[in-house]
Amino acid sequence: MLKAVFTNFKKMFVEHYTSTIAPYHLLFNERFMERYTSFYSWHQFIRNSYLDTTNFQDMIEAHKEEWDQFIARTTHFNSWSEMLNKAEEQYVLERPHGPYLFM
Repeated sequence: MLKAVFTNFKKMFVEHYTSTIAPYHLLFNERFMERYTSFYSWHQFIRNSYLDTTNFQDMIEAHKEEWDQFIARTTHFNSWSEMLNKAEEQYVLERPHGPYLFM
């Protein structure tokens, strides 16, 4: 039973709070956020979006235009996909020992 709970938690975490490479809070570290946005952390960025982020992936899909507008207003990027691509690129370049591994 504990294994099933852990597996479900892992699946939820991977699907809702990560890209294919790493969790968002690691991709959008303080250095990235300070350089490319008007925020100092991922958590501050999310709080200031004023969108429901309890289920991040669903929020992005349901409010794509609003999210992209928020990205365009508060970052150096024109869209979420552009911002995510840059963060993933930087993450891989900064980690010579390989990407983050999910549990």
